[in-house]
Amino acid sequence: MPAWANQVAGGWQLNGIGTFQGGFPFTITASDHNYVNEAYAERADLVRNPNPSGFHKSISNWFNPAAFAQPADGYFGNSSRDMLRGPGLHNVDLSLFKNFQLEKFNIQFRLESFNAFNHPEFGFPQASVNAVSGFGSITSINSHQAQRQNQGSLKLVF
Repeated sequence: MPAWANQVAGGWQLNGIGTFQGGFPFTITASDHNYVNEAYAERADLVRNPNPSGFHKSISNWFNPAAFAQPADGYFGNSSRDMLRGPGLHNVDLSLFKNFQLEKFNIQFRLESFNAFNHPEFGFPQASVNAVSGFGSITSINSHQAQRQNQGSLKLVF
């Protein structure tokens, strides 16, 4: 390949990292009214299936909130610990490098994109049966996972 064509078409590098995982488990909680059970937070009562047939998860209804109830005073809830799973994580990071050879120097131009497809990573749903509003809905994003970030840089190696 001629030198000018190699400068244009050669020296490219594409990298990618994908992270795909299921959601972490979480527990539906209830209040211990007047501290009767000597527990500040306890599990809710399970009264029906939280994901019945035909139920479709969404941000506004991650599970069926009617499936849980506040246990009677003096009783512990019967739902199990970590019985539901939150939203999963789907993230792709991409980078594109172009290497140039100039006499005794190497120059690398870098374009990097973290969460390249800007897929939203949601937090856990509201999991307390005594929530004033939003029980069963997701109202936050995962603060440990950044939204899309792009950066460019130029690296000189001598």
